[in-house]
Amino acid sequence: MKKMIVILVVFALTVCAMACEIVFVNKFYTELQADLEEIAASISDNEENVDNAYTVSLCDELTDRWEKGKRTLLMLQNHNTVRGLDDKIISLAAVIKSNNYNDAVIFAYSAINYIDDVLLDSVPYLSNLL
Repeated sequence: MKKMIVILVVFALTVCAMACEIVFVNKFYTELQADLEEIAASISDNEENVDNAYTVSLCDELTDRWEKGKRTLLMLQNHNTVRGLDDKIISLAAVIKSNNYNDAVIFAYSAINYIDDVLLDSVPYLSNLL
């Protein structure tokens, strides 16, 4: 009987940890995506001056948030997924600071779409399991 209780407690802890992981990952990526959409809107509003102070400050806040959460995501998710988004965010910051409108738009929307794909894969749907 004691073994069964221990097994049930370990199972409950595992399920709770999985639920916490899903909530953290979804919340982090959703906030990151909202920041990216704000950056994309700022880029579109300032085609001639992509490296304006507001867009650069938004980009710096995004990269700071990303750097703080990246280590946790590397423990929770596929390394290639996290590194792929890392490349997109670092590239976005570089092209914004170099005042390159076309590449900034491409990297911003590419990162937004990438997060959409990650969010679809992070929640266990029946289609993901089969």
